[in-house]
Amino acid sequence: MKMEKLMYNTITVLDTSIATENLGDFIIMDAVHKQLRTLFPESFFVNTATHDTMGREAKQWQRKSQYTFIGGTNLLTDRFRGRNRAQWKYGLRDREVTGAIGLGLGWQSYLEYHRPIDIPLKYAQKLIYDRALSTKYIHSVRDSYTQKRLARMGIESINTACVTMWGLTPELLANIPTAKANTVVTTITNYWQSPEYLKAYRQLIETLLVNYKTVKLWIQAREDIEIFNKLNVEGAERVIFIAPNLSAYDEALSEPVDYIGTRLHAGIRALQHQRRSLIVELDNRAREIANDTNLPTIDYRHIQDVANFINQNYAMNIKVPFTNIEKWRSQFIK
Repeated sequence: MKMEKLMYNTITVLDTSIATENLGDFIIMDAVHKQLRTLFPESFFVNTATHDTMGREAKQWQRKSQYTFIGGTNLLTDRFRGRNRAQWKYGLRDREVTGAIGLGLGWQSYLEYHRPIDIPLKYAQKLIYDRALSTKYIHSVRDSYTQKRLARMGIESINTACVTMWGLTPELLANIPTAKANTVVTTITNYWQSPEYLKAYRQLIETLLVNYKTVKLWIQAREDIEIFNKLNVEGAERVIFIAPNLSAYDEALSEPVDYIGTRLHAGIRALQHQRRSLIVELDNRAREIANDTNLPTIDYRHIQDVANFINQNYAMNIKVPFTNIEKWRSQFIK
């Protein structure tokens, strides 16, 4: 009896969780690997960084790979920043790295948040994306804003929502409690520290302390502790810290809890664990995904409305674009 010959292909993954302490990137890449493993169960995977420059060995693997995927986060931007400042360290010297396929890609920031961009810089950015991103396959993007920005560059994509949401089936969402738990997990964000954000963090935590028996704070960056200490929250001694790793957070989510905090992917991770969640919008990321999917969010400027969410029944009526997800996946299913 002849054994069937199997093809063990190599796939390169541009991994956004390497060379960063941002635990949200670990949540994203966990979802990326789960999806790619279901698509390519018999392939070898080689991971290389996006937050650091790609070395010679990684480039050699990328050239030999059947596919190259880039794990989605807010990597794309209006402004060409080169290898020194960009979240995706891809510059003109990386011309040999081509054809990456986006999986839940998102835009880093809005054009109006910056000064006007010079035409040469916009042209340089388009040249880079034309080369770095695949022209053969449709890219998966996390929101319609990103889809529109890529379309202006002539790059085809489909809005699949964030890859972390692909497992949020109607059956899973239906099992999430609608009433509040006794314990809540919260987060704050170290890279938003202006007075208006600090005021919102303080009001958020004080609201949670009033409405929950137990309040836990998941630390995602060392500055989170410094921020918390200078908030001078009344009742701060009641707040329990969760260690800054994904295992500790998953353990906290294994018990009946709510999630109400500023970290987008911490909120989505809570939903994966069938926990009632509300994400406080600090920038465009949560807002854009919420516009497309009805993800439960609230603007930090209306933080006083958190109490309304806590004390009323609230169903997680999230609309994940499963048809678009299957369309993207079908490119690789033979």
